[in-house]
Amino acid sequence: MARSVIEEKLQAARILAEALAADDNGSIDSMYIAGSLTAGLGNPTSDADLFVLYADESAMGDDVTQYNVNGHRVDVERYTLAFVEDAVETVTSFELRRDNLTELHKLPDKLDFVCRLYTSETVAPSPALDGFKRRIDASVANIRQVAVNYSAIAVNGHLEDFLGASVDGDFETAALVGQELTAYAGKAVAAASGDLYYSKKWVYKQLDRTPVAGFPKDTFVEFQRGNWTDRGDRAAEQLVFFVQTCVAAAQLLSRQGVSLDAWPWAGPAEPAADGLWRNPSYNVLGQREGILLHWELRRQLMLRDPAAFVWALCDGRSAQGVVDAVQALAEHVPALKTMTSERVERLLESLRSRDLVGGAPYSVLGTI
Repeated sequence: MARSVIEEKLQAARILAEALAADDNGSIDSMYIAGSLTAGLGNPTSDADLFVLYADESAMGDDVTQYNVNGHRVDVERYTLAFVEDAVETVTSFELRRDNLTELHKLPDKLDFVCRLYTSETVAPSPALDGFKRRIDASVANIRQVAVNYSAIAVNGHLEDFLGASVDGDFETAALVGQELTAYAGKAVAAASGDLYYSKKWVYKQLDRTPVAGFPKDTFVEFQRGNWTDRGDRAAEQLVFFVQTCVAAAQLLSRQGVSLDAWPWAGPAEPAADGLWRNPSYNVLGQREGILLHWELRRQLMLRDPAAFVWALCDGRSAQGVVDAVQALAEHVPALKTMTSERVERLLESLRSRDLVGGAPYSVLGTI
C-alpha cells in the first residue's frame, strides 16, 4: 500500500511537469523530481517536489508554489541555472582547511540542493541539467567528504550545550541535545557509506538500508532516543565517546574509499588493564593532508592518516591490541600497509606525549 501511494505521488509530479511544459513559452530549461521520495526515503505522507530550472530569472515567477494533482500535493520549486551552477560548483569543489572551518556552516542549503539533485528523476532534460548531473556523479567522493565534514561540524556545534547541561545535572536538556549529537553521528556513518541524502530526519532509514557490519545500532538507538539519562555522568561521557567514534571511523575510512564494515566497532571485549584511551574532547575533521583534531577555542592538531587511525583505535585496547587492530585494518586500507608494530608503538608514544592518548579514560565533563 505505502509503495503504491508513493508511486502515485511521483506520478502526480510527472503529470504536473507535462502540464507545465505544455503551457511553457520557452522559458523553462528543464525539470526534475527530487526529495525524499526519489531518494527512496519518503513515506505516504511525504510530498513530491518538482524542480523547475530557468535560464532567465525574470521568467521564474514565485520561487515555490503548491499544486493539487489528483489529490496529491506537489510542491514546485523554481531556480535559475546560475543558482544551480553556483551550488554544484561550491559543493563539488569545496576543500576544508584550518582557516575556513566556518565555511561549513554556510553549506547546508547548497549541500541539500546538490544531494537532492544527485538522487533526482529527470522529467524534462536539457544539456545544462545533464551537465550538472554528470559533474555531481564525477564528484561523489568529494561530496561525500563534504557531507561527513558537515556532520562533524554540526556535532561540534551541539557539544558545548551537551556538556554544559550534563555538568549542571540537567539531563533532560542533555538528552535533547544528545539526540542531535547522535543523529549527526549516524549521518556521518550514512554519508561515509555513500548514502548522501541531507536531512537527518531519515537517519534511521539510511542506517537500515545501508547497513554497516558490526555497527552498534542498539547503542545508537539508546543514545539517540535519550534512554541513557538514568546512568548520569558516566553515560554522558560514553555518548560523547560513541559520537566521536562514529565520526572518526566515517572520516578515516571514507577518505580511503574503504567500507565502514572494516572498522572494529565492537572494540575490546573488556578494557585492558593497561588500556589506552583517546581524548574525546576533539572533533574529527577531514582535510586534504590528513585529519584535523579540533578542540573548540583550545587546540588544533593535524594528524596524517596512519597516526589518526592509531589515535582512533585507542578505545581501551592495550598497546598490543592497537597494533593488532591496525594490522587487521591494513588488509583493507593501503595507507596502513607499512604500519609495523614498532611504528605503531612510536606513534602511540607521540600521541601520549601530546595528551591525545592517555592510560585512563578522559573525563570530557571534567574539562568544563
